[in-house]
Amino acid sequence: MNAFLARSPALADLHRVAPRLLLACAVASLCGCAVVRVDMPAQGVTPPDRFAEAPAEPGTALPDTARWWRQVPDPTLHALIERGLQANADVRIALARVKEARGVSSQAESALYPTLTGFGGIGRNRQDILPSTPDGLPVPLPDVRVPISRFDGFGLAAAWEVDLFGRRRSDIDAAREAELAQTERVHGAQLLVAGDIAANYAEARAIEHRLGVLDRVEATLQMLLRYVQGRFNAGQASRADIDRVQAQLAGVQGQRAPLQGLRASRLRRLAVLSGQTPDALTALPAPTAAAPADARVIPTALPTVLPSSVLEQRPDVRGTARQVRALAARLGSAKAELLPSFYLGFLNTDGRLSIGDNLGARDQFTAWGVGMRLPIFEGGRIRARIASADARLEAAAVQHEQAVLTALEDVENAYAMRHALDQRATQLTASLQHGNDAARHAQRLFEQGSTLLQPALEARLAALQREDELIQTQAARARATIAFYQAIGGGWQDDTPARAEAVEHTPH
Repeated sequence: MNAFLARSPALADLHRVAPRLLLACAVASLCGCAVVRVDMPAQGVTPPDRFAEAPAEPGTALPDTARWWRQVPDPTLHALIERGLQANADVRIALARVKEARGVSSQAESALYPTLTGFGGIGRNRQDILPSTPDGLPVPLPDVRVPISRFDGFGLAAAWEVDLFGRRRSDIDAAREAELAQTERVHGAQLLVAGDIAANYAEARAIEHRLGVLDRVEATLQMLLRYVQGRFNAGQASRADIDRVQAQLAGVQGQRAPLQGLRASRLRRLAVLSGQTPDALTALPAPTAAAPADARVIPTALPTVLPSSVLEQRPDVRGTARQVRALAARLGSAKAELLPSFYLGFLNTDGRLSIGDNLGARDQFTAWGVGMRLPIFEGGRIRARIASADARLEAAAVQHEQAVLTALEDVENAYAMRHALDQRATQLTASLQHGNDAARHAQRLFEQGSTLLQPALEARLAALQREDELIQTQAARARATIAFYQAIGGGWQDDTPARAEAVEHTPH
């Protein structure tokens, strides 16, 4: 390369001439710059000031929703979710898509800079020329053989498209917005994974508690069966009384296998969600006093959120907004194709061609140039591309409106479901309290000899039935709470500045 520069005075002066050329291009860009303006589609949805199902009172303060599960004092749940955020397949796929989008963005940015290409070659060639004998000659002509030829050459070529009308800038904006949209998909995947792990964990813990209640129900029925059998033997009860208790016992025993199977499926799901094989998780750690692992630790009061804050937090809403801006930039790029394109170029070559031993020549060639390309007739290609880009932008705007409506609906539904389950839990708690009181009083009457044991056992069974219903309601309330935090967006904040209502694509 040094030898090449030494033999290329024009190229050796490139560092002195290039700054002047760049300055001239910059002045031309500033003086002749035109703006390709793309108006953003009008927002078709006006969010309300507040949610209709939100509590009238201010409610609790909004916690750190980026790690909302930290409110639950359960280290097992924390560990599962943190592992899932790192190892879950959906999250890793989304992260790979971000890397891909980042590469596309870097590729688009590279179009703003000049390209410099070096080339060279060396070769040898031997070609025999055997002419045909003309008609009428008695003898053929001798063979004519061209001697060995040698050639070599190398050089540099530079080219730069001056982005006067912002087409390249539009492509960069589109790529950057598409990259940010992919980042929101990562946030969405994280939100879904955290919610799915928490919901399956709450369900698995609820099943464990239900199995514990089932053990007590079965033990009580076994006691009742022995008591009725004894009374039957004494002639104080009928065979129908025994059959009725046996039917209840068989029904309760039949509930065990489905509950155990459901718990196993929840554990397998937790393992897969956290990036493990399905058989990696066969049991959960036993609850402790500090971590009761029970739905009662789920916060009972929901924070009051505003629709505007939800739309700012939801990854799907932010992602569709990014997609709209990306397609608006692509529309600007398509429109800029109607305008002329300007190019700067430089070429310097140095080479030698030899024919035989004595015939040959060395030559050097240097050229500067400015070019322009103006589309005159493209068969409607550019107009068709603009129409397609405009239609894609329109569809993306509608998808964004749909995402906004879905977000508002999800929060309203989550609020309403929590209100309903709160009321049911309150009623079942009172019912359980009354049932326990009734069982205790019946047991006391039996101990005092005022009544038989059977009413006391039946009162205990009724109370256990209320306890099972309360556990199921508490689990449903836990899932509703998880759905609420998913509905408000999970808290992954967007720290990029908001764009204006119109996107202007112009070179800088």
